[in-house]
Amino acid sequence: MDFNYSNFINCLISSIGYIPTTIKIAFISIFIGTVLSLIVAIIIFYKVPVVSQVLVAFFTVYRAIPMMVLLLIFHLIYVMYFNDFAVKFNLNVTVNDVGYNPIAYLVMTLGTMTGVNECFRGALSSIPKIQFEAAQSIGLTTTQTLRDVTLPQMFPVAFPSYISNVIGVLKGIPLLSSIGVIEIMQGSLLAANQSYCFLEAYTAIAIVYVVLIALFTIAVEALEKKIFVHQPSIESL
Repeated sequence: MDFNYSNFINCLISSIGYIPTTIKIAFISIFIGTVLSLIVAIIIFYKVPVVSQVLVAFFTVYRAIPMMVLLLIFHLIYVMYFNDFAVKFNLNVTVNDVGYNPIAYLVMTLGTMTGVNECFRGALSSIPKIQFEAAQSIGLTTTQTLRDVTLPQMFPVAFPSYISNVIGVLKGIPLLSSIGVIEIMQGSLLAANQSYCFLEAYTAIAIVYVVLIALFTIAVEALEKKIFVHQPSIESL
């Protein structure tokens, strides 16, 4: 069967229409996941009793389970128990009213945290121990050390790896189509289902993601040069 360019254009237009939805899910998940990852990384780095061990165990298990399996597990739990939860708390909504976006945000946020947490923790570990000792010797508190010494050095080190994790999150969003979330992939397939032009649909999806990630990479590289151009390296401190 020949490649149908007319169907390809239809799939491309349909997928483009859901770019805002994809970006919204990605932005919210990455933002929340980044903030929580920083908190988790600091807790684990400073070895807060009990809490750090629980977090390490959780992310070790979570990292070992494929994203698709986690997505389906959370989706089934959500569908099975949401209506009972709503009745118990006198919420006049059903799972059909709310939709499946809450599961999308939950899974993508946890997925962000899985990678970004390790990225931040590795960057924290790369800072020479002598700098923490020097901060303590001049009377800085743990909070002041984090704010004035640790984080300014951590972010430039973590940034490249952080961006790789963010791109991974973006590329994982098509998995959400398996639970009925309509994003770029599902948008293209909606058009493909009318004419059974699936090769054209997947080609359109690939092109949209290539363009999105290319634009994101260009913007990030410009931002990195602007923000970190004057940052001293750890070796020079």
